[in-house]
Amino acid sequence: MTARQPTAKKSGARSSSAKKPASSSRATSSAAKPARRSRGAPALPEQGADMPLLPVDQLERLHAIKPDAVDWVIRQTQIEAEHRREETARVNGFILLERLLGQFLALLIGAAGILGGSWVAVNGQPMAGAAIAVSAIAGLTVVYLAAKKSR
Repeated sequence: MTARQPTAKKSGARSSSAKKPASSSRATSSAAKPARRSRGAPALPEQGADMPLLPVDQLERLHAIKPDAVDWVIRQTQIEAEHRREETARVNGFILLERLLGQFLALLIGAAGILGGSWVAVNGQPMAGAAIAVSAIAGLTVVYLAAKKSR
């Protein structure tokens, strides 16, 4: 164990080393103790990825307490992983449906604008017909570019 260095008291703001308690000078594992928030409330330890399985050290501790609980945790993890895969496939299907439906409706809007503008132009108002067709296509273009920019 190393002896603590006496900290010099400064007037005004304290340094970060002066705020630490004496027990924090010892080397401790961050996984052993939960991280603390600025208000002092305990926080859960962060995991690097979205892992449904508990870390190995926690499974070992659980095995020491109740050996059959580890098998239950692994079964539940498998069930949760299967559910998550099904849910991901379902969400991906809905996203595909939404995109295809959006493209089909954009085609309908564009075709209706062009056909409506053509009908107006054929019936004696060529400038109004051109304005209707151009505004339909321009509106779709603006929506497409705005959606592309937001991604």
